[in-house]
Amino acid sequence: MAYPLSTNSRWIINEKGQRVKLACVNWPAHLQLVVAEGLSKQPLDAVSKKIMAMGFNCVRLTWPLDLATNETLATDVTVKQSFQSLGLSDDIAAQPDDNIWWLEAQASLASLQDRLCIAGFQTKNPSMIDLPLIEAYKSVVTTLGKHNLMVVLDNHLTKPGWCCRFNDSNFFGNTFFEPGSWIAGLTKIATLFKDASNVVGMSLRNELRGPRQNVDDWFKYVHLYN
Repeated sequence: MAYPLSTNSRWIINEKGQRVKLACVNWPAHLQLVVAEGLSKQPLDAVSKKIMAMGFNCVRLTWPLDLATNETLATDVTVKQSFQSLGLSDDIAAQPDDNIWWLEAQASLASLQDRLCIAGFQTKNPSMIDLPLIEAYKSVVTTLGKHNLMVVLDNHLTKPGWCCRFNDSNFFGNTFFEPGSWIAGLTKIATLFKDASNVVGMSLRNELRGPRQNVDDWFKYVHLYN
C-alpha cells in the first residue's frame, strides 16, 4: 500500500493517485478486558495472516475512551492483570444464597476459565501477556501493519464493556459522555498513532442510539461544545 492516503472528490486515493477501497473487518478491543479479542486462542501474527487470506485489507479496531483518558488503566494494568481482575462474580452473586453448591461450582469454573484464558494467552502471545494495556493495543496495530493491513481506530464507547444498548452513554448528555474527555481522548490516540503509517482513519464514536439519535440534536450539541 502506498501511504499516506488522501481524498480526491469522493474517492480515497494513495500517494500514487490510485483509488483505494477499504475492505475492513471489525476486531473488538473495547470489551471489559480492553484487549483485542481472541488472542488467548490464536497468535496475533496468525490472526493478521488470516485476515489477509480472507481478502480484507483493513481492520476496524475498537477501543474504549477510558484507554486514552484513564492513565492507570492504560499504563498500570497489564494484560495478565486484566484477565485476573475479570471474573464471573456478578453471575455468581445473582443466584440464591442457599444454592451454596452451585455458587462453589461456579466460583471454581470462573477460576478455571481465568486460568485457561491466561494460560492460553501466555502460550499464544507470550510477548504480550505482561504488556500494559495501551502497549498491547499498540502491538496489535503494529503487527497488522507488518501484514500490510490498514487500521481504522474506532472509539466505540466510554467505559470498557459490551455494546450496544440505549443506556451505554454514547452521546451528549449521557452519564459517561463528557465532551471534554472525549475530545482529549481522541486527541491522545491520534497523537499516539500519528506516525503509524497503516493507521488511515479514526471513527470518532460508535453509532448513536436512543432518543437523541437524530440530525438536529447532533448538530445542536456539536456546535454547543465546539
